[in-house]
Amino acid sequence: MNSRERILTAINHKEPDRVPIDLGSTPSSGISTIAYARLKKHLGMTDGHNRVYDVVQQLAEPEWPILDRFGVDVIDLGRAFNTN
Repeated sequence: MNSRERILTAINHKEPDRVPIDLGSTPSSGISTIAYARLKKHLGMTDGHNRVYDVVQQLAEPEWPILDRFGVDVIDLGRAFNTN
C-alpha cells in the first residue's frame, strides 16, 4: 500500500496496512525546533539545517532524510511543488 492509498483507506474508516504517519505537514502536527534538533542529534544526523517555518510556534520544517527515515505518509503540499 502506498502513502496515498494508506491515507484514503484511513479517511474512509477502513484499516490500512499500518497507521499513516504525519510529521510536520500542518502546524497541528508540527515538531518544535528544539525537539527536532534533539531528534537529529539522537539519530546522529549532523548535516542539513533546522529551518523554522512558523516563528510564533517555533516549528521546524522536517528535512527529507528524516521524513524518509520514519516513512512519513503526509507532507506539506507546498513541498510537493518546491524543487529546492
